[in-house]
Amino acid sequence: MIVDIHCHYTFSRLRATVTDRFSFEPTPDSRPEPDRPTDYDSCVSDRALGRPAWRTARWLAGLPRAGNDLDRRLASEYESHFSLSGPVERYVLLAFDAVHDDQGDRPSLPGPGDKFGSDIYTSNSLVRDICRRHPERFLFGASIHPYRPNAVACVEEAFAAGACLLKWIPLHHNIDVADKRTVAVLRKCAQLGLPLLVHCGEEYTLTTHRPDQRSVEPLLATLRMLHREGSMPPTIIAHVATPVTPLGSRASYRALVDALTGDMADAPLYADISALATWGKAGFLRQLLRRPELHAKLLFGSDFPVPPGLFRLRRHLASDYRAVSEIESWPQRIATACRVLGFNDIVMHRAAELLPNVDFFPRWAAGKRGLALPVVS
Repeated sequence: MIVDIHCHYTFSRLRATVTDRFSFEPTPDSRPEPDRPTDYDSCVSDRALGRPAWRTARWLAGLPRAGNDLDRRLASEYESHFSLSGPVERYVLLAFDAVHDDQGDRPSLPGPGDKFGSDIYTSNSLVRDICRRHPERFLFGASIHPYRPNAVACVEEAFAAGACLLKWIPLHHNIDVADKRTVAVLRKCAQLGLPLLVHCGEEYTLTTHRPDQRSVEPLLATLRMLHREGSMPPTIIAHVATPVTPLGSRASYRALVDALTGDMADAPLYADISALATWGKAGFLRQLLRRPELHAKLLFGSDFPVPPGLFRLRRHLASDYRAVSEIESWPQRIATACRVLGFNDIVMHRAAELLPNVDFFPRWAAGKRGLALPVVS
């Protein structure tokens, strides 16, 4: 079974009809002008929406401004991409917890010029609800900030509810990977067998709150310590820690590859190839294709809704280029391209073997009928 382990599921200003919520995620505030990201089920900050990249993407796609109209359009687009058939059989939808400060508090949604706060937020309750409604299609990727006062208990609750991994972006979330609270969550994940999906390396879409966490080296240091004591969780480094463009720093990429093939070759350390079909990262995809000794450490992911840019792979896709580029579903297009390029089947099927709770929602849904689609209004 091919699982896409890296799919974002974010709306601009969504309060969904989710009645069964996690204990650590109360019902969003119903005030006309909410203040915090958790007053929604999913949102994007005005600070992020004001950036040139977001404004250009909205203009190119002809999308309306943030609000109900945009969210209805996004829901339709998500459904159109995820419902089409192809090699990908399941998708991990990623929740995205709010930024927490060092004291464990969640600041207000940032506006233009604000320096701290969440650029995006998607609740665990929303993502679990979608997985329950489509148990044969989606897996639950949880996101729980380790600075929450009860973070370890939250992780246990999410795992018991079907979570197959935990997603962090330390440089945006404001997570010190060596902090004792972070290490406590890592140890709990190891005990549960719950993998971490962690972004390390450059990030320009979201605000960098912790520049010291941009490098993969601090995370590797913490993981090496945990591996020595026998309490390292399975850890997947997103995008193989590659830079955004070919001109960016490759230090994290090189350090990760060295670890994967060197002193951590026997550790549960992996990387996903999500976003490597984009224009800026396609060169790294070609490099990894020529490194079959790494393929046992790689997992397939798309980074949806980041659009693929296969033009730089045109020569390698050869006569298949046109047919592949015309596949409407972006994740299916990327998966097909990876297969045509010749990636080892281990890369495509590893996630189904590594992730826990893969069959959780089909089992949960057994005997249940008549689940309605979530309301976006």
